[in-house]
Amino acid sequence: MDTILNGIYTADAYYRLSKEDGDKAESDSIVNQKALVREFLKVHSDIQIYKERVDDGYTGVNFERPSFQAMLEDIKSGKVNCVIVKDLSRFGRNYIEAGRYIEKIFPYLGVRFIAINDNIDTASAASASDELLIPFKNLINDAYCKDISIKVRSHLNMKRENGQYISPFAPYGYKKSEQNKNQLVIDEKAASVVRQIFKWKIDGMSSARIADKLNELGIPTPIEYKHMNGEPLHCEFQKRSDSKWMANSVNRILGNEIYTGVLVQGKTSSPSYKVRKRIKKAEKDWVRCENCHEAIISAEDFGMVRRTSEEDTRVAPDEETLYLFSGIAKCGHCGGNMTRKTVPSNGKNYVYLVCVENKNNKSCTFHKGLSLKKFEKTILEIINLHIEHIFELSKMLDTAQKTPYTGYLAEKLQDHILEKERQIEKKRHYTTEVYTDFKDGVITKGEYRELKESFRDEIHILEKEIETLQEEIEELAKTKRDKVQWVNQFIECRGFPKLTRKILLKIVEEIRIYDKDRIEVIFKFQSEYEEVCRYLESTENFEPHTDIGGGADGKKK
Repeated sequence: MDTILNGIYTADAYYRLSKEDGDKAESDSIVNQKALVREFLKVHSDIQIYKERVDDGYTGVNFERPSFQAMLEDIKSGKVNCVIVKDLSRFGRNYIEAGRYIEKIFPYLGVRFIAINDNIDTASAASASDELLIPFKNLINDAYCKDISIKVRSHLNMKRENGQYISPFAPYGYKKSEQNKNQLVIDEKAASVVRQIFKWKIDGMSSARIADKLNELGIPTPIEYKHMNGEPLHCEFQKRSDSKWMANSVNRILGNEIYTGVLVQGKTSSPSYKVRKRIKKAEKDWVRCENCHEAIISAEDFGMVRRTSEEDTRVAPDEETLYLFSGIAKCGHCGGNMTRKTVPSNGKNYVYLVCVENKNNKSCTFHKGLSLKKFEKTILEIINLHIEHIFELSKMLDTAQKTPYTGYLAEKLQDHILEKERQIEKKRHYTTEVYTDFKDGVITKGEYRELKESFRDEIHILEKEIETLQEEIEELAKTKRDKVQWVNQFIECRGFPKLTRKILLKIVEEIRIYDKDRIEVIFKFQSEYEEVCRYLESTENFEPHTDIGGGADGKKK
């Protein structure tokens, strides 16, 4: 609207507040802003209101606000030629953008701008003297916003580091404590679904089949469950109006470490308080706190699921679950997976294990197949023998009274520290020697600097290693936790007459197949196992069981 009819301006009154005031329809501040503008209009008969535009709960840092954009449309369509606000801070807190609108866009469009409390009226001759004052006030408003942003970020970082949950909604399986909104507590109804999802995955079921099963059982999706409980949650992952469990939603649950009692926060941030776009942070910059809340899933089960996710494990089209050795049995020649091959003979089907690389493209020379039935029996025997061996070791640990095992470990760690300190002294001595060689003209200045830098870097690495070892000793002294807890994982599998995928994932790292007479089973916790053996060898009456599992290393050849 480039002309003013009969000297009357048609105005939009604009109100904004960055935080809603409780559960009222409008915050008190918005009400106050309206009252101030209406009082102003009583003594300014040359202005009539077209519409009142309200952005309640929107930041002033950017101008992507619904009511502000609607006001701009009023201006562009010629319905409005005046804008009234309480003060400049209600208009916006980004001094560059605010200045652009007030000093360039509005004058170009013939729009009168009034900020009541700042005594700014661009139609008044007196306002011409305020050309320097407006940018200065906008700059102050911007600085205020920056200061608030820094304080908020600092406060949120402190909460993250203290293990407090700061997201607005609790993850599926949890709810916020009524006593402390930064503390998660288990929502048992949803948690039972989470436990079942992990169990199905460990049993070998694919994520897609898990999703289908949840849909068949009529289990509400996480977002549906939130809505049923009165939470107005909007999920950015939801693409359909009819919410269904999908493989991706199952995978998000399976990959979320929060179910083990671990909080990982601060994965994204905005580059500036003026930019709303979120950027991903490097993993080393994430804030990770353990034991922040009660776990739904054990760290052991979570690790098993993560392992299956990292392996190339796909369920056969006509089956519901992975086959027993999927991702675990490997070809000893090429490292590829061993897959099943069914061979019909005399009206019967015989299943063999073959190298997938040889089966697909003959890139591996190992072409012989192993009977799956015989292979499974052999592996069960090896595992049972190894478990019995570890069971015997655990009894020996109970009776070995010469030195407590934690004390033994602390002594070993201290020996490592002393050895590294000796290495540091040697490096420092070498540094002195090369300096003497430089002074005597044996080496050049450049060679001396290079050698000095090399020794300094090596010393720095050794000092870091010593710090790590000292932290391990402090942890031993502080927690006095049982350093042979891994033994229990094997003993829990003792006496099982049949192999299950959970047992394999729990105690077996990998099975390498070279031929039918050479199979290696690589068990988990191998270094811990060897350390226990060394400890028991240092005690009296210890005889290594070299006949079990083909050797004390837990392999059968």
